[in-house]
Amino acid sequence: MRNLFALLAVIGLAGIVLGALAVMHGAPGQAGPLPFTFEASGGPGSIIAGILLLATSLYLRRVWQGRD
Repeated sequence: MRNLFALLAVIGLAGIVLGALAVMHGAPGQAGPLPFTFEASGGPGSIIAGILLLATSLYLRRVWQGRD
């Protein structure tokens, strides 16, 4: 189970990284990439989901230590 929690933490980190990359990448516009706007990026949602997944998996891994 602890390995599963570690896998969930890795997936959470991947979500944070992909969300940060989505925020930094400008949306395509008529005259080149647009500057940063929350409407143009899908990053904040995946960053928040990644943080929640990471925090939950670290908590479960810590609580589960005595049960293996």
